Amino acid sequence: MKRKKYIGLYIVFVLLITWCVTLALFINYKVGQKFFFSIMYIPGILAFIFNIIEYKNIKKTCEVFTKKINKKAVLFSIFYPIAVVFLCSFIVYMLGIGLIQSRVNTESLGKLVANGKILFRRDIIVLIVASIMTIPDALGEEYGWRGYLLKESTFEFGITKSVIIVGVVWALYHVPIVFLLAKYSGIANPFLLCLVQGLAAFVFSFPEAYSFYLSGNVLLPVILHAVWNSINVMVLGDIYKNEHGIMSGKLLLINGEGIIGVVLGIILIFVFIRVFKKKEDNCGEKYADQ
Repeated sequence: MKRKKYIGLYIVFVLLITWCVTLALFINYKVGQKFFFSIMYIPGILAFIFNIIEYKNIKKTCEVFTKKINKKAVLFSIFYPIAVVFLCSFIVYMLGIGLIQSRVNTESLGKLVANGKILFRRDIIVLIVASIMTIPDALGEEYGWRGYLLKESTFEFGITKSVIIVGVVWALYHVPIVFLLAKYSGIANPFLLCLVQGLAAFVFSFPEAYSFYLSGNVLLPVILHAVWNSINVMVLGDIYKNEHGIMSGKLLLINGEGIIGVVLGIILIFVFIRVFKKKEDNCGEKYADQ
């Protein structure tokens, strides 16, 4: 009962504080556009505070960083977001709703191939650097969502219900920031974007949770989150800022956090639920309090 109380309080506080901070930032749009990323630290900061209050033990706040990491978890966290983004790209290209933007201007096939190789190498380097640079932001969220809320909820509600709870909270957390960024960046129908992006956050909570459950170490979903944020923007564009990536088209349709990403994510949810059901019996044994 005590844990349920803390879970409920955490959800209320994280949503209220995030929404209030977001509204305060966007009193001046230029300030909001520049510093909106700061809300990503709120879930983690509150998780740290709640851990201290609930367990009164500093070691408890760090245990999700000390769990042994396995190769399967690392590979999944790196390559799942890459695979999903490229699958989305392939689908939108085949459907004719997304086009590859030309980034070379030459009539020579030899130069085209050479320039293509250079661009590919550059993109790999950019992806690695961007992923590393976004790790602090991803950690701010993931320590809260997976390192605290998902872990604590799992003790009370089991795996599948906990993933759904975190997914719903994560979706609600995004609503004000998505609406305000869409409104001021010129994206048509901000309300529709809020709905789609909320669904995207919900479906993406399933692979994030799977990444966490593979080892119990929060650094794995942090890696997945950072890689996703980097490669999705690079290839499919930035749905927050209304900017295209390598693929061009209507961002609401083609983006990994747009309609195509949501549809693909919903299909994959059923795969993750089957996996979670199999893990359900071992949940208490693996994640029980030490």
